[in-house]
Amino acid sequence: MRTIELFYRPVFDIHLNMAIDFETVMKINDRIQGVIPEKIFMPVAEKSNQVVQLNLWAVEEACEAIKRCAEREVDMNSVIIWVSVKTLTKKNFVTQVKKIVDKYGISPDSICFNITESILEAVKDKVKATIDALRELEFRVAIDDLGLEYTSLSNLAHYDLDYIGIHESMIEDILYSEKVQNTVQGIIDFCKKIDTQVIVNGIETKEVFDLINKMGADRFSGPYFGEFVKDKQI
Repeated sequence: MRTIELFYRPVFDIHLNMAIDFETVMKINDRIQGVIPEKIFMPVAEKSNQVVQLNLWAVEEACEAIKRCAEREVDMNSVIIWVSVKTLTKKNFVTQVKKIVDKYGISPDSICFNITESILEAVKDKVKATIDALRELEFRVAIDDLGLEYTSLSNLAHYDLDYIGIHESMIEDILYSEKVQNTVQGIIDFCKKIDTQVIVNGIETKEVFDLINKMGADRFSGPYFGEFVKDKQI
């Protein structure tokens, strides 16, 4: 027997001085194979329309979690959900997610869609149109893992985004490398110029947090702020 679960990890907002937003990761619990992480099963789902159904399931699960937390007087300001580029090219995706948030009485700005794949030239216009439609309805949109997939900052300027995320691999040597520090500072400065907030992933220590905080990043996630848990553990 297999069950799918959504896990949540806090994202610290420097402007609010608290962590009330949560990024998510999907896991499959298999009675025989144990816990199967997202990075294992999502590439398989990407080859079919299953990835679209998984993305929609995640939206519904997040809305349920937000509602359950509100009933316990626990504030989940917004939930960050990974969404496939393939899903973003589907014509009725925006309509479907709007129906889900309406069903639970959740404000659209409580959901942030997170894109971690490169957006190929062939689908760039479709994806941009979907992003624009989502933001018009007040959903939030982020492009994450900068430094892993995305090689050109200029490509990001084509999209109307709430957040741009810096991948943890880019900050591995930041305490000791001036080159890494200058690179991260350059990305943060660029994001400010296009009026987009910056999320830095993979923060493990206070020293790293303090350094990048001084550079002007807006949000932080990683083990230093907490691990992934089920919503009932928040």
